[in-house]
Amino acid sequence: MVKLPIEIYIHPPTQFIVDNVSDLLPKWKLVPRSIIIILLHAKLPIEKINQETQTEKERLKEEFLQLGNKLKYVLQQENWLIEIIDPQEGKPINSKNATMNFDMIAIVNQILGFNYYHTKQGCKVLNHPTQKTAIYPSLLVSDTDNINIYNRLNYYF
Repeated sequence: MVKLPIEIYIHPPTQFIVDNVSDLLPKWKLVPRSIIIILLHAKLPIEKINQETQTEKERLKEEFLQLGNKLKYVLQQENWLIEIIDPQEGKPINSKNATMNFDMIAIVNQILGFNYYHTKQGCKVLNHPTQKTAIYPSLLVSDTDNINIYNRLNYYF
């Protein structure tokens, strides 16, 4: 199976994340210093609700979780915190009891400026400049700085 390209963007957290960290990441005692946006390229547009798109979303989620867990392992070996955000639910995977969700589409829109729209079913769909709706946004949050994340990604991946 050929892996499709991914895009990785490392940025400081949005003001919304900083202001709401206790509701988004209740187990964290500090404010994250980095967010890692991972955009996985899909084989097909994923805005429709059908079995084919659901299968593709599951494949993309699994690919993201594999990458996220590898990066988490690397950073935890250096005593850095990292949280994987479930791309479908917007909740942290390891820091349970969050009372607010991360909105992947809003974060990508605010940081990267990519547009989005609402489907007839009320879902937000990212409109990537080249991939259009064949893109799957996902997110990691860490207490290390952007340069450290960048260096680890370049070294280990």
